[in-house]
Amino acid sequence: MSYNNPYLVMPEKTTTIEITRSDRDRLNRLRRYPREPYRAIVRRLLDQSEDPEPLSPETIADIQASLNEIRRGEFVTHEELKRDLGID
Repeated sequence: MSYNNPYLVMPEKTTTIEITRSDRDRLNRLRRYPREPYRAIVRRLLDQSEDPEPLSPETIADIQASLNEIRRGEFVTHEELKRDLGID
């Protein structure tokens, strides 16, 4: 029988990591089936946490510029905007 599930493939080389009991318990709650191996759970979490489209340098610069504007107080609050637009 052949499986195409990448989470069930045993890697060529493995290592041991140390985690707290509470983290182990959290991993156990993430199991999709009772005996799902930890390596499959960890792989799934890693795959989900990586952004397939990281922010471009331009976007990062735009975000930083916006944060700087906020620090300088250059913004309009929700209440001010509602007042300016005549919305109750």
